[in-house]
Amino acid sequence: MGTYVHYSLGDEDGVKTAFLADLGVFLAWLDPRIAEYPDEFPAGMREKILDFMRRGEAALLTASREEARLIDLIIDEYYWNFSFDSHRHPAIDITPSMHKWYRYASELSDVLPAASAVACDYYRALFRGCSLVECDGHVYQSQDDVFHLSWLLPAQVVALLAELEPFESELDAMQDDQAGVLWVLVSLQEAKRAGASLIVAIA
Repeated sequence: MGTYVHYSLGDEDGVKTAFLADLGVFLAWLDPRIAEYPDEFPAGMREKILDFMRRGEAALLTASREEARLIDLIIDEYYWNFSFDSHRHPAIDITPSMHKWYRYASELSDVLPAASAVACDYYRALFRGCSLVECDGHVYQSQDDVFHLSWLLPAQVVALLAELEPFESELDAMQDDQAGVLWVLVSLQEAKRAGASLIVAIA
């Protein structure tokens, strides 16, 4: 089937509020799966979710890179597998077109040479993955080198949209790399209208 880019509207803080609110039902969904397929889940996953249930947002702070990677994995599991399987998805899908990931330009400047450095940085941020973890030096890493979960917060949505809208008339939906930028722009417009964050999942 291939790997696609999915766009959704999220809360003002991305996925954090929904994740923390759903911990109980998330763990109830996860427990039987851990029991049936223990080798498919990392050690400490259940214990860390319980830690979130006890301490809330404070449990996002860690000095351990290993724990930081575990938290990223937990949030990926919550957002993609749990949310879709349980029909409790916290975000509203606004994907304008099912465009395969390999058809996107790796750099915005490859499509729009006149794009600013700010726009190029935001474009990269949309696809490289985000982390809620507070840990010095930690950077989000995909667990399987395919799935990535990223988001732009509302102010960032407005900033990137202001950078891209002047180029809208130059983008041709029939050209793969230009179409990818166009779908980003259309999704940003929708997120701005809603006053929401824009969540991007590569899966």
